[in-house]
Amino acid sequence: MTEDERRALGQTRRLVFQNLANGVPAPQIREALKLSELEVDQARRFVAKRIAEFRFLKKQPPIPCDDVRSIRFNRKALLGVLARLDDLFLSTEILIRPHANGDRTRFTLKLSTQALDHPEMIEGAKHRMDERR
Repeated sequence: MTEDERRALGQTRRLVFQNLANGVPAPQIREALKLSELEVDQARRFVAKRIAEFRFLKKQPPIPCDDVRSIRFNRKALLGVLARLDDLFLSTEILIRPHANGDRTRFTLKLSTQALDHPEMIEGAKHRMDERR
């Protein structure tokens, strides 16, 4: 997927979320953007997750946006965050750096997961991740 295609995908997702937040009915959005019901729902959930991720990285509390009702209720705050997100941030493609020898078919993917349920655990995990970098 080219960068222009990724930007277009991000713009479409942004439009879906903005319209839902501003009270436009989902059928009207589907018709205008020529999307299926599933695509509109996926775009809504994806943007909500990206907003939550952005706020988490900025150490800000989450804004409820699990369904259309909560999105409309928190419209002003959510649209404020959405305005700060780049279209590329709203696309899904994972960018993988080439291997040290230039080989693009080989890469190393390091994943670590941890269940966190207490603020002190979150801070401890953050410090451990900072030490690894």
